[in-house]
Amino acid sequence: MSDNPSVPPSNLPPITPAPKPKAKAEEMDRAHVPMSEEFDRAKWTLPPIGIVLIGIAIIGVLVLVFGYTNRAKPVMSGSIGDVVAVELQDKTVLVAIELNVANSSDKSWYIQKIEATAKTDKGDNTDTAATAADSERYFQAFPALRTTESPVLKFDQKINAGQHVLGTIVVSYPMTKAEFDARKSLTVTIQPFDNKPVTLTK
Repeated sequence: MSDNPSVPPSNLPPITPAPKPKAKAEEMDRAHVPMSEEFDRAKWTLPPIGIVLIGIAIIGVLVLVFGYTNRAKPVMSGSIGDVVAVELQDKTVLVAIELNVANSSDKSWYIQKIEATAKTDKGDNTDTAATAADSERYFQAFPALRTTESPVLKFDQKINAGQHVLGTIVVSYPMTKAEFDARKSLTVTIQPFDNKPVTLTK
């Protein structure tokens, strides 16, 4: 045994320090879930770009097919027949235009408006067809306008499915008869209610 009391005996085991207590694990806050892993990068939230492009292409094709199958379709066909012009004293012309109109749809429709455009070297002139009452007065005042027995086409006139109608409209233009006779073309546009208009040219 050593005489020095401060020196431990050599036959005793070395003294090891007591282990430090482990830090208490942080308790998870169930009210706060970290979302950075989900939203910090697009690759975690979006599918591959190829799938996205294929999806966009499919949607585009479906939109085109839907638009094509549901587009407004012409509901009539027809042609322009006799055209007669009478010059007035103020260097304007009254023009009677005979039209042959056919309802090519499976439903009845009504005439909303009829316009006629005369294309000349000096430009285009467009006029809306006169009402049936005004047209009859023009025929009485200028008998040369009435060259056919076809009735006047009326606004709101009903055309049944598959029906053919022969009718006349009257328009006027600020030009002489010589200028009208030298026209490049005459175009008539018939607008039905709630349907696509149809254009006839002569």
